[in-house]
Amino acid sequence: MTWRARRATARATTDATRVAVVGGGFAGVAAAFRTLEEANARGRAVELTLIDGAGVGGGASGVAAGLLHPYTPRGKTIWRGEEGAARARRLLDAAARAEDAMDAMGAERSDDADGGWRDDAGRNTGERRGERVASAPGIVRPARSAKQGRDFAANAGRGDDDDDAAFAVKRVTTDEVVAMCPGLEFTSDVIEAERNGEACAGGMFVPNGVVVDAPRYLTALWDACGILASRGAAGTRATLRIAEIDDVKALLDEFDQVALCCGAGVAALFDFETIPVSLQGGHVLELKPEGLSVGILGTTYVAPLGDDRAMIGPTKEYDATPEDCARSGVVDDVDDERSARAISELRELGARAYPPCANWEFLRLKYGVRANPPRTHAGALPLAGSVHVDGRRCWFAAGLGARGLIYHGLLADWLSSAILDDDINAIPVDVRRTC
Repeated sequence: MTWRARRATARATTDATRVAVVGGGFAGVAAAFRTLEEANARGRAVELTLIDGAGVGGGASGVAAGLLHPYTPRGKTIWRGEEGAARARRLLDAAARAEDAMDAMGAERSDDADGGWRDDAGRNTGERRGERVASAPGIVRPARSAKQGRDFAANAGRGDDDDDAAFAVKRVTTDEVVAMCPGLEFTSDVIEAERNGEACAGGMFVPNGVVVDAPRYLTALWDACGILASRGAAGTRATLRIAEIDDVKALLDEFDQVALCCGAGVAALFDFETIPVSLQGGHVLELKPEGLSVGILGTTYVAPLGDDRAMIGPTKEYDATPEDCARSGVVDDVDDERSARAISELRELGARAYPPCANWEFLRLKYGVRANPPRTHAGALPLAGSVHVDGRRCWFAAGLGARGLIYHGLLADWLSSAILDDDINAIPVDVRRTC
């Protein structure tokens, strides 16, 4: 039977467009949500299947600490940063509403420290009932040198009148940073420059910066997909399939539209010349924090997720391979050489970023692999577009790198339009790639 015949057979019982989204991380779940949302707005039925071997949030997205803000380390706005942050915030709000709805319906959540198995998410989510998907305690980037402090002074306004803006940024003094982060230390050149009255800020503060509990957010956003499907046109469905994908042709035989949003996993499906991403592994520590509420940015981040957990990381491991993606998640054996080395490195990096965390209680170690994009004149931009397999078009989003949270909402907007309209022009030329 030809692929056209197989597809015709699959569609014989429904008028719905059959869509497969591969990847249960930021890009994939957001693309699933926006495709369902846009299809509902058009009164169009969609049978959407989300496919991931580890379930929702089982890859690098579920390991990362989400610090949502649109700024570079120098205090400038990244490419489409404000727009990306706004789109991400909209998805966070949708996930929070879905979480409330699930709680109101009495949906079970695990309340043990390691989380529990959810059949509808396909993995151990690490969720605990009553905790938030995200919070907005603010995010601070302390000046690690006088040069960086001068950049902050030049690029971040005093901004007191703009604190209510979506992601306003303001420069703060060393004393103000220490008040937010008790025990944080500055280098002598920053202190001296500030004391001498130079245009040198102690830090850059985003009052409305958001700290995201990535696994809980992704699971809640998938719940939101289910709610959308229940409200869609006749035949609309949202289904999770736990499966590894090694044959794109088979997906194109089964579905009308296929979107690959599988992060580092795309490197196992296509070569570098086709989709030019480089893989980077990284470990993250989860500790029990004491006395810190704001997120801290730097070469090493410190991201408090409520009162009981904080994420510190990541290590930067450039020897990652596509096969390493299977190790993503909580590391079971923390005593082996690789894990012990990662814990030691993260303890040291964390103590430099925020000295008090050196004494925080160890909870667990996590590992993930991310796909970094090539550099462009506009910075590290994600990739999106289409690749042809046996003459058939397959959509993809890749190379989100360290900016998956800031860009996943925008990519979802573009991909959902491309999928429903079957139109590559829905994707901006700055990130568009066809092959």
